[in-house]
Parts: sequence; C-alpha cells; structure tokens
Amino acid sequence: MSQAVVAEPQRLVRANGVHRDIYRDPDVFAAEMDRIFTRTWVYLAHESEVPENGDYLTLRIGLEPVVLVRGEDGRLRALVNRCRHRAAVVCEQPVGNAKSFRCQYHGWTYRNTGELVGVPYPERHSADVRERLGLISLPRVESYRGLIFASFAEDVPPLAEHLGPGVTGYIDRFMDQCLGLPLVAHRQAHRIAMNANWKLQVENGLDGYHAGFTHRSFFDVMQRRTGSSVRYASSLPTATSRAFRNGHCAIDPETSSRKPLIARVRTLPEATQRLDQLLAEVGEERFEDYLAGLPGAGINIGVFPNLQLIGIHIRRIEPVAVNKTVVSVRPLLVEGAPESLNWLRLRYHELFYGPAGFGQPDDFEMFDRVETGLDAAHDGWLRFERGLGEETPAGDGDADTVVGNVTDETPQRGQYRQWVALMAGQVRP
Repeated sequence: MSQAVVAEPQRLVRANGVHRDIYRDPDVFAAEMDRIFTRTWVYLAHESEVPENGDYLTLRIGLEPVVLVRGEDGRLRALVNRCRHRAAVVCEQPVGNAKSFRCQYHGWTYRNTGELVGVPYPERHSADVRERLGLISLPRVESYRGLIFASFAEDVPPLAEHLGPGVTGYIDRFMDQCLGLPLVAHRQAHRIAMNANWKLQVENGLDGYHAGFTHRSFFDVMQRRTGSSVRYASSLPTATSRAFRNGHCAIDPETSSRKPLIARVRTLPEATQRLDQLLAEVGEERFEDYLAGLPGAGINIGVFPNLQLIGIHIRRIEPVAVNKTVVSVRPLLVEGAPESLNWLRLRYHELFYGPAGFGQPDDFEMFDRVETGLDAAHDGWLRFERGLGEETPAGDGDADTVVGNVTDETPQRGQYRQWVALMAGQVRP
C-alpha cells in the first residue's frame, strides 16, 4: 500500500485530517526527503552564527549533510558535506572556522569555497580531477532578515517570493521585537532528540488549541506567583491563526498588552535586582520600552517545512528517520543592549522552553503519547477540523491568506495543503 500512497500522497490528507501513515510509513518519509527537502527552500541558520570568513556549521537538509560556510571571499555557501572521491564527510565538527576541509579517508582537501585543491599522489589521477571534483555547492542560498535558507533546486523562486508578504510581515515583527535593535543568535542551542515524526513538531509549534491543557501547570504556577488570573489568549476575539501561501502560518494573540508577560518576568529569581540594574543603565525614559521588548513579539511563526520563530528563539526541525527528529532551540539576544536585559531574556526563555522549563517538556511528552496512540489508531485518521468552514480571507490584500481563531487548526490545514502540493509535484520547486 505504501508505494501506492507515495504515488498519490493526496490519499493521506483530507480537508479535515491526515492519515496515520503520514507519520509512520518509511516510504512516505523517504519521499518527503526527496520531494520536500530537496525541492524547496529549507532554513539553515541565522547570519550571526557565521559572521566571519571561514565560519561554518554542519547541518542537514533532509538527510543530506551540508556545511554552511562563509568563504574566504565573504560569500555564504551551502556545500554538500561529502568527499567527491569515496563519500566520507569532510567536516565533522558542528561549528568552527576553517580555510579548508580535509577528508581523513584519502586526504583530499577542499577550500572553504568548495574547490578541490589537494589530491595526494596526483600522478595517478586524470589531469582535470581538481576542476571536476570540487564539493557540490547548492545552487541557491539566500537570506531574509538574517535567516539563511538554501535549496538543492536551482529553479526555486526567489526567497522573498517564496515567503510572500504575509509571512514576511510577521517575520519583520518578530525580528523587530525589541526597539528594532539587531538580534543575534546565542552561541549555544538546546538540541532535543525525539522519537517521533518531524511533522508533530511542525504542527505543534503553531497549535493554539493545546496551550491551556498541555501547559496548564505553567499557567497555574504563574497565577500563584503573580496573584493574577492567567490564561491563554483563546478568549480574545481578536486572537487569530493564519495560513499563508506555501504552508507558512502564524498564531497571533493580537494584543498590545505586555503586562501578563512582564509579570512572568518578575517571578524569575534575581529578577528584581536585574530589573533595577536595567533601569539604572537605560534610565526611566527608555526602561518601559526595553521591558516591553524583553519577552519577544508574542507571536508564533512557521515557515514550511522546518523553521519556527517563537518567543525569543529560532526553532529548527531536522528529520532523522520516520520516527526520529532533532529539534534545536536557539535564543536570540539583543545586540548592543545592556547585559541585564539579555540575562533576563535568557532566564525568561528557559522558564518555558528550557530543558527543565514548564512548556517544551510538556510538548515532547505529548509527542510520545501521540506515537503510542498511533499504534492503536483503529480508523487511522487524525482530525484537524477545528474551525473548518469558519475561516475568512485576511482582508489585507493578500488573497492567499485565510484567518481563523487562535485555537483553530487553520495553520495545520495550510501546512498539509503545501505538503500535498510538494509531494504530488503540483508546485514548481
């Protein structure tokens, strides 16, 4: 059955749900790695992670190992991390700075721009071996607001066109979250390996329905600590979810009030001391502005297939196998801001998204429970029907955007429309 389903992926997706095979079938997973991850734009990193010539990161695009490197010429490249001789990886460290990469198997050496410059005992090779066998360089690497994307497909549309005005507007809001000051990626990230399919995290990061239940303990603790009623924004009529073109989406509480978030900041250990320090450094006139930007933009953004912007962090989703995924969560700091502000941002981030935080461990527990439930799913279908038929056009000139309540499953339906389109070859790469 799986080969037939791969040939007709639309059989796995209905308007109101998806079939369990979308998470469990190895043939479906293999097709995703080919038809999605090598044929569209995939997020790699933030520009601040590779600021200097020679800086590199080792990553994967689907199952393909790549090195994202800023070459000696200052240009960003994504190089396939595979020696052209016998396929050994040429760079093993996750991060570093190098002028060249040397394969430890037979000593072939490549510049950080990809050219083959060293072949031991060259007299036994053809004269043109260096010209022919440089590292494969992905044909397209572009960035938007410091977010670097790459694609194996040469004929993908320009990145800005692929993102579209709907999601770029939200990315702009996210990147301007603290007085419009530049954001830089923290040198470290939490990396979580989960025994679950990658799409569970794709869905969950843009799920406004689960917060009041999965994260109930967080809201209860915050209510005790702050002495105020704490609940998710689902009761606000203006709180929305949005599905943009190409599977991108957002959930947006659409409230200008930062008071609940700042109240949570004040519950942190040493918060009073650090806030007093921030006040002393920036003065009363700017203190409230810095404070308002401290917890982030308050929106969740999903760029299909593997990027989410949530809180103050960048979340990268990396498929490993049909039932294995690595999720990296990298906080963003405010460049040029007082140290006390960034200290508070990190502690606030850890409160919910850290390994011992209130939120992210809850989500991964739910992924485990879903995986267990999939073993016994008698009819095989999972439902995404909340708000179905009640969505409205955005009304902002973007005909591709539909809007639902923040708890509607509008984002998930949008994600799976793009999943089908890519898997069935219905869109140009």
